[in-house]
Amino acid sequence: MLKLAYLIPIPGPTHHKLPWYGRKRSLPAYRFVPGLYPHPTRDPSGHSYQITSIKEDPLWVPDQWKTLEGYLHGVDLFNRFYFWEAHESWKTLWTTQPHDSEASRFIQGLISVTASFLKLHMTEASSAWRLWLAASNHLGPFIGKHWMGIDVETLLKDVDNYLLPVKKG
Repeated sequence: MLKLAYLIPIPGPTHHKLPWYGRKRSLPAYRFVPGLYPHPTRDPSGHSYQITSIKEDPLWVPDQWKTLEGYLHGVDLFNRFYFWEAHESWKTLWTTQPHDSEASRFIQGLISVTASFLKLHMTEASSAWRLWLAASNHLGPFIGKHWMGIDVETLLKDVDNYLLPVKKG
């Protein structure tokens, strides 16, 4: 089972202790935060300028998650607090699925979690909470399931508890 490591401190010198799930073991030069760093793909000085993203078979199915490099790389990026980059890795998978499919809703839920965490990092609490509500709506139907290697109920409870101060704030 995959572990999303969102409740650990931002990895520093000890990030090597986190498990790697994908084959791609390199990280971008910086964690993109809008307004602080060059846009990764649009700016010539961006960390992923003119770099091709991992392409998946457009006919992928959720049961193949152990071999979906874009998905696994997104988990690795997320676990190391590269939220924008994880979003981009998962977006490739999301766009290949019919938008009313379970696979699309699940990936969209993960994308919304990453967007929520990025907004939290940017101190945009109301946006972070709004995106979290969208994520929980997308992921809610998966409660009680291990979907694409993730215990969805645990994910929802952990993130909800993590963001509780934002709701109260």
